[in-house]
Amino acid sequence: MLQRGLLIGIALAVLALTLLAAHWRPLWYDELFTFYVARQPTAIGTVQALLAGADTNPPLDYLLRHAAMALLGASSAAFRLPSALAFIAGLLATYAFVRRRAPFIPAVMALLLPVATAAVYFAYEGRAYALLFASGTIALLAWQRAIERPADRLRLATLTLALCIGPFSHYYGVLSLVPPVLGEASRTWSRRRVDPGIIVAFAAAALLMALLLPFARTATSMQAAFWAARFSLADAYQYFTGFLQYAGSSAVIVLVAALALVPLALRRSTRASMRVDVPVHELVAAITLAYIPLFAFLLGRLVTGALTTRYAIAFVPGLAILAAWLFAMVQPTARTAVLILVAFLAGSSLWHLGSAALAFRGTEPIPSVIRSELARSSLPVAFDSPHLYLEYVHYAPELAATRFVYPMDAAIAARLRGSNNDEIALRGLSQIVPLRVVDYGDFARHSPEFLALYSTIFAPALVLQLKADGFCEREILRSGHAVLLHVEFGCR
Repeated sequence: MLQRGLLIGIALAVLALTLLAAHWRPLWYDELFTFYVARQPTAIGTVQALLAGADTNPPLDYLLRHAAMALLGASSAAFRLPSALAFIAGLLATYAFVRRRAPFIPAVMALLLPVATAAVYFAYEGRAYALLFASGTIALLAWQRAIERPADRLRLATLTLALCIGPFSHYYGVLSLVPPVLGEASRTWSRRRVDPGIIVAFAAAALLMALLLPFARTATSMQAAFWAARFSLADAYQYFTGFLQYAGSSAVIVLVAALALVPLALRRSTRASMRVDVPVHELVAAITLAYIPLFAFLLGRLVTGALTTRYAIAFVPGLAILAAWLFAMVQPTARTAVLILVAFLAGSSLWHLGSAALAFRGTEPIPSVIRSELARSSLPVAFDSPHLYLEYVHYAPELAATRFVYPMDAAIAARLRGSNNDEIALRGLSQIVPLRVVDYGDFARHSPEFLALYSTIFAPALVLQLKADGFCEREILRSGHAVLLHVEFGCR
């Protein structure tokens, strides 16, 4: 009873802090695509918007957010609630998978470790990455339970559905199938016979993925010059470190400390007493999940042509599982040290999560000085940053309707920035949201004087092209990363 209460308490604490962050943090560019698609009047409308090119991911994440906003309203917290719940589900699945083979404290460590990584950031972001995080470990848990009762049709059906969570949320979610498939291959090899029910479940999941082909065709429109197209195998190392160095590197500290305890535990006991009863096939599956960044690199190189850190987020639970088994090995002879490390991990991860949530309190979606200057002027406002454009359209609709414009076309963006997926994406979104996305040439010919907004953290294109074409730019003010310019043709 005490263990269950502690488990529920940790899960509720993580959920409460993520919901506070979800409430206070303004929606940003990527999330707004999801928001507008999920906010369609009906679920069918949401699917149709995706098929029409309003966004490029599979439908599950959008449908969950559509349901949340239909029930709770279109607030940022309601919109992000599916992310928070998916993250908690991933934590609990990681705990349950480990708990089958290890004591309570190591299993709790497995639950806590992801909270101390950058994966927790996506628990309050309105994109599919929380589902992607959860998909690998949920699939592992469903597979673990299914092979215990391979004749149980309900468990096999659950396995099929669990295997579909990843691919139906994000295209890199197809990698959530790799750990159970390789684990089952190891199990088949050791038993020298195939388990037909498990194979049927795998095959059924693969067949269901054919439903994603129409959505995938839409996504291919981004491949030509996508911002995440430049990646290499060396980046895989950064995927690991990038996630683990979050929260003051407390996850790294705990992992290093656990490894340091192994020699000490060996001196005090025998190898047999440190053994954790983990089947080889589960070990193979967990190691595979922990090395998802390498499989993601292969998928990016051979199929998608694009890869960035968050696409490999599913490796975090895999690493947590392996770390928990390591803790289970050393716990019999280093119980106090293990308890201290788990307590440190709990305190550090929850403290950083709470601090992150509080940091969003009072954040202005549009800096007040810029909003005042825009309201004072009657000139059109051209945006050099697609991020600023969509965010300002969302948070200043009274100005956006007649004055905000994004004057950039795919050809100029590709030449000056090296990518043009934003230009393609905004034109796709304009099918369901009234956006003024126009070609640069048309805008420049008919706009001798206007205001321009650019971001110091986004590669410029508009301001460079304007200078090249004889426009004079004068800075009016800047706030944070946003810079407001007065622009006119010819210099007076």
